[in-house]
Amino acid sequence: MDMQSALTQQEQKTVVAQAWRVFFDDGREAAQPSAIAIREPRVVSAIVTPIDVRQTLALQAPADDGSLDIVWMPPGANEQSSIERDVEAWIDNGATPPRRAPIRAGIRTIRVFWHDARVLLYANAEQLEDALDAIVRFTVVEREAAALEAAMNSIWSTIDADAPLTHAGAGRQQKRQQHVNEMTEIATRMKIIRLRVETALEQLDTRLAESSKRLYSELTLAAALHDRLEKLDEPVQFALDHYELANNRLIDAKAASRDRAHALTGHVLEVAVVLLLLAELVATIYQLRITA
Repeated sequence: MDMQSALTQQEQKTVVAQAWRVFFDDGREAAQPSAIAIREPRVVSAIVTPIDVRQTLALQAPADDGSLDIVWMPPGANEQSSIERDVEAWIDNGATPPRRAPIRAGIRTIRVFWHDARVLLYANAEQLEDALDAIVRFTVVEREAAALEAAMNSIWSTIDADAPLTHAGAGRQQKRQQHVNEMTEIATRMKIIRLRVETALEQLDTRLAESSKRLYSELTLAAALHDRLEKLDEPVQFALDHYELANNRLIDAKAASRDRAHALTGHVLEVAVVLLLLAELVATIYQLRITA
């Protein structure tokens, strides 16, 4: 995406504030020239669409459709003096219960104020493309990490309720097999997400510009993503181990129950054979006595 080409020569002389709305199309590679292709932590096509900056700043509540609004304030922007106050109020209104204050990060002359659905960007025109790339990639990985944290927190009570499944396999617990299978799948997917978020933090894509990688690193550092991911490592692995153990216990209990049933059936058949032979012997003796 060449954002600089969107600026005419006249605009480069008299730069004004601009705004974009970013839509995230999951599971698709970028097809549009203005889209940003993301492969980790999941395949996403981020479609960057210009929007009116004044209308954007007039919005009180952030969008709730998963999109991201970005307002760019270049140095020396030819704007009314009140716009600084407007953009500050706009970014403050982007606060949510999980994050009351924006994430702040920057490199050299780039400054970023990031909320879940709103971003305020200060940068020179020549830095714009790389800054947008870093912001969009960071948004995807931050949202993925936050969703993983929420998912982990939400299943603790279920894990606690399922603790008896790890050391017993009574017949009444066999009906929990489907539940355990579902929780095993959930824990496995959480492990996958954690590993892919870790890969995304490494920025291994050779196509990334160095300035984009540096700003992205500063954003992940400001969001404490590495520490948060490390904190998730043991809980996610514990959840996976917990349900693998529960699965093994239920499978072993089912196999033992089947073996007992087979053994009981064998004993019944043996007794039946003995009784038949005994009946035949009694009948033979009785017949001999009659003939005698």
